[in-house]
Amino acid sequence: MKAFAKGVRFVLRFICMILTIAVFAGTCLVPSKSRAKEDLTADFVDYIYGTILDKEADSERFGYWYWHLKDSSTTAVGLIDMLTQSYDFYRKNYTPEQTIDVLSQTMTGKPADDTTKQTYVYYLNCGISIRRYLADMAVTPEFAQICAQYQIEPGTITDLDSRDINPEMTNFVKVLFEQMYGRAPVTEEYNIWCQYFTEGKELAPTLMDIVKSSEFTSRCLSDESTIDVLSSVMLGRTADPSEKEAYLGMLDSGLSMTYVASQIASDPNYLSNCSSVGIRPGTVTLTEARDKNPELTSFLTRLYTQFAGKRPSAEDLNSYVSETLEDSGKTRDAIVEMLSNPESMTLFATDDEYLNAVFDVCYGQAAAPEKIEAYKIGLKNGVTRERVLESILSDPAFDAKMSEYGIDTKVEKKVPEKVVALTFDDGPYTDVTMRILDALEPYGAHATFFVVGNRVNNYKECIVRAVNLGCQIGDHTWNHTTLTRISGDAVSTQINDCADAVYNLTGIRPVVMRPVGGSYNSTVSANVGMPMIIWSIDTNDWKYKDSDHVINEVLNNVRDGDIVLMHDLYETTATAVETIVPALIDAGFTLVTIDELAEYKNVQMENGKAYFSIRG
Repeated sequence: MKAFAKGVRFVLRFICMILTIAVFAGTCLVPSKSRAKEDLTADFVDYIYGTILDKEADSERFGYWYWHLKDSSTTAVGLIDMLTQSYDFYRKNYTPEQTIDVLSQTMTGKPADDTTKQTYVYYLNCGISIRRYLADMAVTPEFAQICAQYQIEPGTITDLDSRDINPEMTNFVKVLFEQMYGRAPVTEEYNIWCQYFTEGKELAPTLMDIVKSSEFTSRCLSDESTIDVLSSVMLGRTADPSEKEAYLGMLDSGLSMTYVASQIASDPNYLSNCSSVGIRPGTVTLTEARDKNPELTSFLTRLYTQFAGKRPSAEDLNSYVSETLEDSGKTRDAIVEMLSNPESMTLFATDDEYLNAVFDVCYGQAAAPEKIEAYKIGLKNGVTRERVLESILSDPAFDAKMSEYGIDTKVEKKVPEKVVALTFDDGPYTDVTMRILDALEPYGAHATFFVVGNRVNNYKECIVRAVNLGCQIGDHTWNHTTLTRISGDAVSTQINDCADAVYNLTGIRPVVMRPVGGSYNSTVSANVGMPMIIWSIDTNDWKYKDSDHVINEVLNNVRDGDIVLMHDLYETTATAVETIVPALIDAGFTLVTIDELAEYKNVQMENGKAYFSIRG
C-alpha cells in the first residue's frame, strides 16, 4: 500500500510540474506590454483595439489574435471584420457617421473625406453592412501602407452578402419594404430579396403578389395610399395630383389595383427606375375580365351603381363583363330592363336625377342641356320615363358608344312583310282620339297624328298618350291654313308655331308635316322645312261620316306602303278604326308611323318633298 501511495504522489507531482511549465511557457510566448515593445504584431493588435474599441484587449483575446496574425491564419482586415461584429463593438452604439469615422481612422490613418463619408453613410442607412466598407478599404494603398508598417498581411473580403453587392438595389429593397410593408427589412430579408432580384426576379409581378399578401392587406391602406406606395416603389416618386386623380378614377370605374399598377408600369420612368438599380421590370399581367375591357367595365359599373343603388363587387363585375362579351346581343334588353325597373325608378326623386343618371350610364357624361330640357318638358307633361328612355336608347349615338365598349347593341328591325301608315288630321279631339288610341294599344300598333297647333293645349292628354304609345305627332299648321295662299314667311310661321306647341308639351319637335288639303306649291316646299306627307288612300271620312264607307275604302284598297288619310274629329271614324285595326293585322299588315314606314322601306325622306306613299 505504501508503495502504491508513493507512486500516486509521484504522478501528481509530475502533472503539476508539467502545468507549471506550460503556464510559464505561455506567459513567455504571449508578449506582455513590456515584452511587446519591439513586436509589430502585438502593436498592431493594440492599434486595432485602440482605434475601434478604444480599449486594450484582454490577455485571452490578445493572445488569440496575436497568434492568428503571426501564423497568417487571419489577416488585418479579418481582425477588423471580426471586431466590428463583436458585442463590444455593438455596445459602442456608433451612429453611421461615427462608424465611418472610426473605421476610416483605423484603415487609412485619417478621417474620411466628405464625399467618401457621405457615400458610405448612405450605404449603411440603405441596409448595406459594414463589411462593404471594409472590403473597399482593404484594397486601398492607405490600408496596405498601414499593414506594411506592422508587417501584417492586409487580406481581402470576398464573401460579401448579396445585400452588399449592389447598393442601389439594397436601397430599393429597403424602400420596397418600407413602402409596401411599413417596416424595414431584416438582414436575412435584405439578402434574400437582393439575391432574388440579382437572379432575375421581375418587379411588376412581385409587387402584385405583395399587394395580395396578408401582410400588405392587413395594413388596410386606402386606395389613395396604395397608389402612393406603388408609385413610390415603381417610379421612385409619388404620383402627382393629376395622375392620382386618374388612377382613383380607374378604381372608381370598377377596375382593379392591378390595372392601376399596369398603368404606372407604362410610365417610361418605371423602366428607367428599374434599370438604375439593376432589376428586371417585368410586366403586370391582367387576369381579371374587368381589367381586360376598361370601357365596358366602366359602363357596367355606372349602370349597376346608378340603377341598383350599390356598386357591384369585383366578382360580379368579372361575371358581368364575361357574360356581356359572350352574348352582347342581349345587352340592350338587359339595359332597358334595368333602367326601367320600378325599383330603379324609385332611386331618383326627380326627373333631373333620372335623366342625368341615364346619360351618365349610357354615354359616360352629362347630357347636352338642350336634350335634358326637351326630355324634362315631356316628363313634366306626362310622357313616361320608359318612353323617354326608349328615345334615348334609340339614338344612334348610343349604339356608337356601346361599340366602344365592344358591345353590339344595334337592333336590326325585322322588316314586316306588309306595312301601312294610318294617319289622322285636324285633331286632336278627346272623344275620338282616345278611342282611336284604345283601338291601337292592345296590338302595339302605331299611327301618325297631324295635329293643328292651336288645339294642342286644349287636348294635351290625347297627344301625351299617343306619344307614350309610340305614335308619331306630325305638324298640320298652326290654325289649319291653306299654305298655298300665303307667303313663304307665313308658311314658316304656321309650321314653326305648331311645332313649338308640340315641343312645349312633349319635348319632341315634329319632323314631318302635312299641308292642309294636301295643297302645296314651290313656295310651300321651300319653306316647310320638313318632308310633306300626302296620302295614297283618302277615306273622305269628313265628307261621308259613315263608318262602313271608311272601312271599305281602307280594306278594299290598301297595299303595302300605303299612307291612309283619316281625321280624328268624327265618332264614325273612331268606330271605323275599331274595325280597321284588327282587320289589317289579321291580313298581315303592321301598322306603323310615317318615320317607321320610311325606315322599313329604307327611304331617306327629304325636306320639302311630297310623299304620297312609301314603297321603297
